[in-house]
Amino acid sequence: MGSEWNLDDALRALARHGGQGRVRAADEIRRRGDTRRRRRHVASVAAGAVLVGVLGGGAAVIRLADAPPTVPAGPVGPTYNSATSSPSAGPTGPSAGPSRPPTGDSGPTGTAPGADPLLTGQRQVTVVRVSDWAAGISLLDDGRLAEVDGDEGRQLFVFLPQGSDTYLIRTAEPGTDDLTDTCWEVRSAGSEPLRVVAAPCAPDEPRQRFLVVRDGQHDGNPTYAISNHSAYLQHSATRGLLLEELGDAPLTTRFRLVDNGAAPE
Repeated sequence: MGSEWNLDDALRALARHGGQGRVRAADEIRRRGDTRRRRRHVASVAAGAVLVGVLGGGAAVIRLADAPPTVPAGPVGPTYNSATSSPSAGPTGPSAGPSRPPTGDSGPTGTAPGADPLLTGQRQVTVVRVSDWAAGISLLDDGRLAEVDGDEGRQLFVFLPQGSDTYLIRTAEPGTDDLTDTCWEVRSAGSEPLRVVAAPCAPDEPRQRFLVVRDGQHDGNPTYAISNHSAYLQHSATRGLLLEELGDAPLTTRFRLVDNGAAPE
């Protein structure tokens, strides 16, 4: 308390000495000092709160910036058990069906009918050219192979396999249980086209070995191309049946084989 009175006296003396009027009491000065200190404290606290808020917001922004992007959740796809299932490969187009034999007027491109029962040597057949005129093929009494619409000549044949889709075409005698010794054979006569004639059967004779290839269909029945050494059995409106090489020309003559029962032994 003594120091406070000394201070008050000193201030009063100073005021009197300077002619500045009365100096306020020490307790008022202390009150004002306390008020200023409280204001500075409040301001400091407020500034600290603002600084803390700013720092907190910055930290939040930094955390958000560093966070990995969130991938939106989509629909859950199918799951597969690797031990029991796998995803379907999907359609790959139309399924491949059995190939159809060619039906147009082109060279024979069909496959040789290795399992064809008519070409096993166990069936006797008639040979019919595919056309609007249903006429059978016959070996006439004069030895020519020709088309007939009656019962003349020999019209029953047995195709005896000789290997590599090659056949010996032997005649069967109607009404008997025996094969004849007559077979098809290719003959040439000077400038005349090649023809098929009757000849004694000779399995080793190349001119009697005919290639018979299944080549197309007609009315749901298989058709065949018949050739010998690249010369195909064809029909000419003016010269009848003959053999000629195709070259660049299309094959126009095909034949049907009609089953007539078991072949003679």
